[in-house]
Amino acid sequence: PSLFLIGDSTVRNGRDDGQGKGADGQWGWGNPIAGFFDPAKINVVNRAVGGLSSRTFLTLGHWDRALALMKAGDFVIMQFGHNDDGALNDEPPGPLRARGTIKGTGEETKEIDNVMTKKHEVVHSYGWYLRKFIRDAKEKGATPIVCSLIPRKTWDKDGRIVRQAETYGRWAAEVAQQYKVGFIDLNETVGRRYD
Repeated sequence: PSLFLIGDSTVRNGRDDGQGKGADGQWGWGNPIAGFFDPAKINVVNRAVGGLSSRTFLTLGHWDRALALMKAGDFVIMQFGHNDDGALNDEPPGPLRARGTIKGTGEETKEIDNVMTKKHEVVHSYGWYLRKFIRDAKEKGATPIVCSLIPRKTWDKDGRIVRQAETYGRWAAEVAQQYKVGFIDLNETVGRRYD
């Protein structure tokens, strides 16, 4: 079986080799975690892409490419949130990313004419995208596991790491609970380690 990892740069940074322009020797957690598995028993496939949100991982075709490789008995660990907090659409001349999602786990949508892709798009909530990944993985016979986002290295006035426990961390947990899938609270686990 394979273990697919999907997410942003905190899961896979740059070319996943700690090198390259802008990588500054950084790694996402998806690279070192592979060392904890026996390659004779499971294949770890890191499909995460730096700079993407749950929305752009889907709309730019990365999810479809990962899904095409997936089979019954595989696993998918997903972690998004760092880039989901951005704008739904961007205005020139600023950076054109158009990667934000609607906050929360609801079914609300917003129609936009995406300035980056030049396409009409229906944007969904953060929770909607996670639910889609879970449903699609289950349809393939794979086991989905949701992670909350790791905290940014931002400390509060008391010297504790700022967590996303009431936003993306909570929303990821809610979706995992709703679909009765595994949940790993990286937001709190890593937050405690930073503290």
